[in-house]
Amino acid sequence: FPIAPKSVTHIEMSRVDFLPGQEMPQHMHPVPVVCFVTKGAFRVSIGASPVRNVGVGETTFEPPNTIVHYFRNASAKDPAQLNCALLAGQDDKVLSIMLKQSTK
Repeated sequence: FPIAPKSVTHIEMSRVDFLPGQEMPQHMHPVPVVCFVTKGAFRVSIGASPVRNVGVGETTFEPPNTIVHYFRNASAKDPAQLNCALLAGQDDKVLSIMLKQSTK
């Protein structure tokens, strides 16, 4: 995937554990992010792409400055886990931005 003209100088890793049915709220990253499903399965909505299901061994890609609507643990009874790699440059200080949630 193209990341030019960005120069990636380091990769920030994070592990995100989800309780059964838990959903990560709407957010975005100013840098590209690749997530690897290491446990369970998720329903994922990223940008304008169709909602998709991802399971163990599969990856997702979050382009920079794209709204991630949600990562939702697809199981109501089992935990799930992601390992995410944030591809950062020397000047990248803020890597994640939580967005205001709409009230429904």
